[in-house]
Amino acid sequence: MHEAVRIEKDSKKKDALDFVLWKSSKPGEPFWDSPWGPGRPGWHIECSCMSMKHLHTQTLDIHAGGRDLIFPHHENEIAQSEALTDRTFAKYWMHHGLLTVNGQKMSKSTGNFITIPQALAKYTVDEIKMLFLFSHYSSNIDFSEEKILETRKALGKFDVLFYRATELLKGKPMPVPVQAPFVNKYKHEFIEAMDDDFNTPKALAALFNLINDTNTYIDQNTDDPNYLGVIHHAVDLLENLARRIFGLFLCEKEQELTPEINALLEERAKAREIKDFKRSDDLRAALKEKGIAVEDGKNGQTWRWI
Repeated sequence: MHEAVRIEKDSKKKDALDFVLWKSSKPGEPFWDSPWGPGRPGWHIECSCMSMKHLHTQTLDIHAGGRDLIFPHHENEIAQSEALTDRTFAKYWMHHGLLTVNGQKMSKSTGNFITIPQALAKYTVDEIKMLFLFSHYSSNIDFSEEKILETRKALGKFDVLFYRATELLKGKPMPVPVQAPFVNKYKHEFIEAMDDDFNTPKALAALFNLINDTNTYIDQNTDDPNYLGVIHHAVDLLENLARRIFGLFLCEKEQELTPEINALLEERAKAREIKDFKRSDDLRAALKEKGIAVEDGKNGQTWRWI
């Protein structure tokens, strides 16, 4: 808001907060004739005109943009639109934070940036989505390898619970969902957080608490007559909220085991049988590098995609 800081001081302005409605054209530029001479609309008024023409309304429900556009762009849109229509220009404003890379502003000139195709070649869609969900939309987000690894670990908590539930329900008739108090509690917390200006970090916390309590329930309540019904309802709710609201797990597809991975799994099972635990651990590490997590239980070796 300080004069001559954002741009050079303009001698044509009576006040530093003034803005241009009509810009005189320079030689070679496109122009329209007007009572003020040949020129074109100023940047700010273009957006007001486009909004009213193409959305057929003088009041927008939601207007969004980066925090760096609050002044001068959005404030000028309000000033000129409301002066013309005498109506509220936008009911809700959503200004999102900015993205940095390793603590520095993204810049092509310094090479400090990453494109979406480059990110997708290295990370999954869900890992990138989770990175943004960890922060409120109005906060700045720092993109780094360390932060992505945190999202990978967080997504793994979903995977483990989905895997456990699948194993428990496998081969059994689908149980009638039973609503446990702890499940409804976290559903309410999730909805409350999203109603509070899309507070995704708080909503995510509710989902992770649901994961933790569901795992605890699985371990401690095997004698509950509603055991499978509670698990079914908890996991179904978790998957629905994560999928429908956050758009996670939309790209999942069944992956087929290669002959190499099958051979490693068989070799590891045999190593466990003969109690060659060092070889078993080495094979577990090799499988992990190929995206397979191996777990040992009372029913023997099981595996899942990471």
